[in-house]
Amino acid sequence: MDQLKSGAASAIEPSAKVLDVDVLQDLLGSLGQPVAVAAIYSKFIANAAGFIRELSVLDAAARVETLHTLKGSAAMVGAERLAALAARLEPQSPVQVEQAIQALEIELKQFRAMVVAQFDALGAPIQSESI
Repeated sequence: MDQLKSGAASAIEPSAKVLDVDVLQDLLGSLGQPVAVAAIYSKFIANAAGFIRELSVLDAAARVETLHTLKGSAAMVGAERLAALAARLEPQSPVQVEQAIQALEIELKQFRAMVVAQFDALGAPIQSESI
């Protein structure tokens, strides 16, 4: 199990960021209101957590589709490491699903912490429970 988690993480491009702050800044520049951007990140994190939870009950084809969706939506909000990990895990066998879920949960937790820290730094703290 630890081998997959560490192997999956080490397979991620070293330059991949937990949170690409440029994407966050672009969204803030486009929408102009931290509350609106926080809502986007809250929705992404809630959806991503749901996608990750359902992986264990999906068949192989649905799992690939869910990981593909997670990969794309993670990229859209600047969750580079999460997107890279989802891409890496798309072809995993069913016996590795639990390890993949754990690795994804770790990345999502790190992303969530970075988002909370960024909004705190912007002077627009958001309740971490809401995301």
